[in-house]
Amino acid sequence: MNTLTLEGKTTLKDELRFIPTAGWVVAGLFFLAWFVGFIVFFAPHAVHGKPGEPPLWLFRLLMILPGLALTAIVLMVFYVNVDAGRRRMNRLLWTLLVIFIPNAIGFIIYFVLRQPIPRPCPQCHTLLRPDFTFCPSCGGVLAPLCPNCHRAVEHGWATCAFCGTKLS
Repeated sequence: MNTLTLEGKTTLKDELRFIPTAGWVVAGLFFLAWFVGFIVFFAPHAVHGKPGEPPLWLFRLLMILPGLALTAIVLMVFYVNVDAGRRRMNRLLWTLLVIFIPNAIGFIIYFVLRQPIPRPCPQCHTLLRPDFTFCPSCGGVLAPLCPNCHRAVEHGWATCAFCGTKLS
């Protein structure tokens, strides 16, 4: 479901696929409620064309922009809920923090503190943090090691970045 680019990062389109259908429906309902509420409560009182009144295009823009912002916030709450689950973090806690910490500070805190996506061990398929070198369940080696300093090295390196030893 989630395709990775060459750098190991996902695109926005890939990340938007994690938002469940219910999230899109709720966000659409929030936008619709904003739109209808704005028409019912503000539109009848706005008289356009009088000198000193804002132009109609500005009125329409002011009607749509807050609704889009509200829709984006609702979608981000659903995204955080799903993303926290796939990163094996407490979904309820992070969702509530994002909802109740104002001014999008909860979103910022989440994106700064979120854990990396776990990866399965090739031998026993236990989900592990990506920075592990050995599997704590089966003891399997997850990354090649430098023969001199025994630090993890990446495939394709000619020398160890930590001690300079030539790798074969």
